[in-house]
Amino acid sequence: MQLTRADRRLIDHLTETLPLKGVRRLGVAVSGGSDSLALLLLLTELAAEKNIPIEAITVDHGLREEAAEEAQFVRAVCGKRQVPHAIARWTGWDGDGNLQDAARQARYRMIAEWANHREIDLVCLGHTQDDVAETFLMRLERESGVDGLARMQDRFERDGAAFCRPILDMTRADLRAFLNRRDQEWRDDPSNANEAFSRVRARRALKVLDDLGITPATLASVAENMSDARDALRDGVAALAREIVTQEDGDLLIDRDAFLDAHTELRRRLLTQALMWMVPADYPPRRAPLKELDQAIREQRNFSLNGCLVYVRKSEVRIAREYNAVRELCEFAPAWDRWVLTGPWTVGMCVKALGEPEISGLKDWRSQGIPRQTLMASPAVWYHDTLIAAPLAGFGEAWTMQLKGEDFLAAVAAG
Repeated sequence: MQLTRADRRLIDHLTETLPLKGVRRLGVAVSGGSDSLALLLLLTELAAEKNIPIEAITVDHGLREEAAEEAQFVRAVCGKRQVPHAIARWTGWDGDGNLQDAARQARYRMIAEWANHREIDLVCLGHTQDDVAETFLMRLERESGVDGLARMQDRFERDGAAFCRPILDMTRADLRAFLNRRDQEWRDDPSNANEAFSRVRARRALKVLDDLGITPATLASVAENMSDARDALRDGVAALAREIVTQEDGDLLIDRDAFLDAHTELRRRLLTQALMWMVPADYPPRRAPLKELDQAIREQRNFSLNGCLVYVRKSEVRIAREYNAVRELCEFAPAWDRWVLTGPWTVGMCVKALGEPEISGLKDWRSQGIPRQTLMASPAVWYHDTLIAAPLAGFGEAWTMQLKGEDFLAAVAAG
């Protein structure tokens, strides 16, 4: 089918936003809705021009009767365009927790598994300018700060796969017009009419705000401004961390006076980064307990948060792993909590927290110059009830240990 000028503009914009350098195979997640289906068709045009193979995947969460038919609908659309298509079905919902969050986590995980299996270098997602505006309103309702109100990331990595959102500047109306020009129908999710969902309420609110001149484009522009502010704050935190934070035996040491001299928001972000580096999590600690921690540091009081113990001295703040948070953790492999151990491993050994050094048989543990609480939460190799090695305590010459992942300053610099 011949491209119109409007089609050409969309494809040219897609060409500008897609990071195609080094990409040998493209993937696209398609639900059957107008946004992702339009992205699929646009990508097939672009892939043909760039001679890049493209594949598609649809995730069926098994939560709606229509989902299976929608997946087959996408398969038929892909078949007409010779695009290989996979369907991933989620059966992991057990009725506990947040359904929407669990489904989202599962969706990314299954798409990443598919991308890695198919050797797909980049997976495209069909989020649009309308999604940016809706998300802004949803997070505004939750009283989010700069990070929450910032525009969703154009590119990111998750579960070992690279993702991008190349149509964040395109509107749903433009994409539906593109589909109509190509006589291509789509499938509307019935839940889009269910006002029990916050996104549906946000979509309704946008229609009201339009009368005030507050359009999706307006809110998307504000979200972009928030992104710039977020990036500036991240740079400020990275600079502060380089100046006042040192890493020692897996703990973080912070110059207390310099910390208290910093701006409140930079302090909060630094503490957030420190706690999430110590104990990785999908979501950061809430503002209220972080505010309490900041006050404890000001008042020179010790504090416990996020599986960490924060020891506050006159001139120094030490953030360490909390023994009670790992005391029940036992691994029959040399990878434990944040650590990887290397040594003469044999079947029957396990890694557990060291616990009380003296009770563990380390009478001269003080000679190492390491705080007792840090040693207690450090990994030790055991064979039944016999201590084989405690590398941080200097016990077991054949054993060493190192932290998983990057060091703290590198993690902060990466944002």
